[in-house]
Amino acid sequence: MSAQTVAEKASAAASETKEEIKDVGKAAEGKLEQLWQRIDEARLKNRTPDEIVGWLIMGLLVGGILARATDLRRWSALTFGLIGAFLGGIVAHVTKLDLGLGPVLIRYEDLLVSLVGAVLILLVARRFMSRKKKPT
Repeated sequence: MSAQTVAEKASAAASETKEEIKDVGKAAEGKLEQLWQRIDEARLKNRTPDEIVGWLIMGLLVGGILARATDLRRWSALTFGLIGAFLGGIVAHVTKLDLGLGPVLIRYEDLLVSLVGAVLILLVARRFMSRKKKPT
């Protein structure tokens, strides 16, 4: 009788383990499905124009820093910067990275005025540099 109860207990334990494995498998499948859904949502086709403009700006900035800091050609550095910005943006969205730094609130008007200001400063700086080079 003792052998029969041990066999029954082993059978019951095996049954419970099998059910737990099924439950864990279903939970893992659900998590995997959620991950794929987040990846699908994070693709470039679902990005807002504002995010894409932000990625472009960041990519150009990083590319400019790369061009200055390394011996890469300017176009190569800008290409690496843009690719890195797009991939980084997608990865940050998929992983839901939040450093608590708050949202980026940049309007297109701010970007346009910043560009105009930078061009004006560049023109003024070149004017002064050309005066310094010419002996009077």
